[in-house]
Amino acid sequence: MTTQLGYDDAYDRDANLGDALIDGEDPEDLLIETDFGVHLLPSSNELENVETRLKDERFADVKLRRNVVDPLIQNGYDYVIIDAAGGRGKLSDNALIAVQRVIIPLIPRAGSINGLNKMIERQISPIRQNIGLDILAVTPNMIRETMGQRNEHRTLVENLNREFGSFVPEYARVDPEVFDALNDSGRTMDSIPKPGIRERTAISRAFKQGMPVSEFDEDCDQIPNFDHLADLVEEHSHA
Repeated sequence: MTTQLGYDDAYDRDANLGDALIDGEDPEDLLIETDFGVHLLPSSNELENVETRLKDERFADVKLRRNVVDPLIQNGYDYVIIDAAGGRGKLSDNALIAVQRVIIPLIPRAGSINGLNKMIERQISPIRQNIGLDILAVTPNMIRETMGQRNEHRTLVENLNREFGSFVPEYARVDPEVFDALNDSGRTMDSIPKPGIRERTAISRAFKQGMPVSEFDEDCDQIPNFDHLADLVEEHSHA
């Protein structure tokens, strides 16, 4: 997220997340006011050290919520969105516990579904059982190929719909019968579905320019899908 918003230079700041997370400094002092209507608490090249320091902290898994998220909410911030790294770790656990709501994006590659199952079993389920955690969506991302071909893109979308249908957002939802019809050489489809967040030049160029997609190209046809995810966050924040 730091890179997406064009703040690579912030990685080298002396102040970093660990100052608030572990040392108790005011998280507002770390925020950068962006040109896009949000404040950014940037990532840092010191995050690896922060991860290591957390291993020696008492009540380490709730540090991010107590020392960063709660103070920001109390000071009037409406939402706190954390772009957490994949894989298990103290910072990743902290992120899930801090917000207690998660959107999981998956890209089409071998092992994506297997990795999702392991993540749910080893990380998400224990937090859901002990503290509470809502999965708002599991969304296929960077989908390029047509669903009429057997490839990793279709495999991801099909498996998500068959195994995790209740978590798949509307724009990525396909009835399993549609995939059955595509497999039947004797049947023809009037239109091949194009579910998921599609790979678009506008998205990759916006990333390179350090801009949100909506600022770079307001006509990008994937913006409604991002809006849908934002609506899910808003709806569940008042639940």
